[in-house]
Amino acid sequence: MPFAQLTELCRKNNILSCIDGAHSTGGIPLNLLALDPDFYVSNCHKWLFVPRGCAIFYVAERNHALMRSTLPTSHGFVPLPTEEEEGEAKIPNPLPPSSKSDFVTAFEFVGTLDNSPFLSVPAALEWRKKLRWKDMSGEEAIYSYIAHNAHQAGEILASKFGTEVLDNEEKTLTNCFFSNVRLPLSFANDAHGSRDEAVKIAQWIAKVLVEEYDTFIAVIFYGDAWWVRLSGQVYLTEQDWEWAAEVLVGLCQGVRSGEWMDD
Repeated sequence: MPFAQLTELCRKNNILSCIDGAHSTGGIPLNLLALDPDFYVSNCHKWLFVPRGCAIFYVAERNHALMRSTLPTSHGFVPLPTEEEEGEAKIPNPLPPSSKSDFVTAFEFVGTLDNSPFLSVPAALEWRKKLRWKDMSGEEAIYSYIAHNAHQAGEILASKFGTEVLDNEEKTLTNCFFSNVRLPLSFANDAHGSRDEAVKIAQWIAKVLVEEYDTFIAVIFYGDAWWVRLSGQVYLTEQDWEWAAEVLVGLCQGVRSGEWMDD
């Protein structure tokens, strides 16, 4: 997805841009000042290696006034004054006084959330600096390894299945840290041409992976075929992909024999 070009196009045409960069943080180098989107969101638990519930929400300073409150609304909320209230004191805030902007204060404290995931970010960033791969270190080593790992995963599973890795002619779909590999199943024979059955088969595979193999692999039915999405995380190796290939071959045999219909 050419998000940088699209963001620039929005800016030139006076259109607000919002980037859903769920997997970008920790996965690709990104300069928000150069990119200059109006809004940008991303998760930290996917590739920055911190607990769930930790995310990034960037709002260009020019747009702070558009963001009225967090969800849920908490103590930092400052309502827009009416003509009658102009010049009156703000709603009392029980939190310690702060010199930060109203925008920062509004998002700084949300009482129903656990703050510990956010507090783990500095440690995660320090840990990333220590990683080494080949002659590289830190972020460069991570970006290079996870891309290599995903490509290797795709090659191993596609070879084992006798299928292919999902890509386009420009090879841009695999220019990242994911590989999507087609499972060796037949829509006509194994799902009897029924999309409802195809979805149930995908759900059965995912369920068995969790319950019997203590792992999770996203299984997606697309284009009359089943695809598994492989994430080239830093803690995975070639041996993990070999194991995953064997497990998935066995589950595909279970699909052909009708085991999924027993659930």
